[in-house]
Amino acid sequence: MGETVGDARTASGQALRTIDDERLFRESQFGQRVAEEIETASRALEAENDQLLEELTAREAELTEQRAEMTVEAFRAAANAFDVQAEEVRRSQAEKRQRLVQFEESERRRFFGSTTQVLQDVLENVGGQVLIDARAVIIGLPGMDMTDDAIAAMDDAIGDGGPAPFPLVLP
Repeated sequence: MGETVGDARTASGQALRTIDDERLFRESQFGQRVAEEIETASRALEAENDQLLEELTAREAELTEQRAEMTVEAFRAAANAFDVQAEEVRRSQAEKRQRLVQFEESERRRFFGSTTQVLQDVLENVGGQVLIDARAVIIGLPGMDMTDDAIAAMDDAIGDGGPAPFPLVLP
């Protein structure tokens, strides 16, 4: 059967190829490094949160014990100072959690910014002409997905990406 206009195949194979870009990132050496850095920072942040919670709980218990010995004004001032301190801790910890998100977004942009030529080369090497997101495919022929080839090519091209330009430093 000859090639016709609109045929999804070419003489060299399938013209249409798919890629799972989430898997590309997650399973690449680069994505694995990012995940490890985020996991390490998350554990450190959680440990810090536990320590801060202990300290705030102890301070709250101390204030409760001292309440009977304090004037209403002194207790109100101490309670307000405690509330300010607790709110500052919550704000600071929320900022640190947000830095985790920003770090991942920044590293994803850096990774995907370096994929164009590599993906184009892989597409050409597998005989494809068009690359689409695998999530857009409802039904496809086996062998359309080139994610494994792309992961290997990205690992060869950039490895784990080296240190991030904006390192994740928490807490």
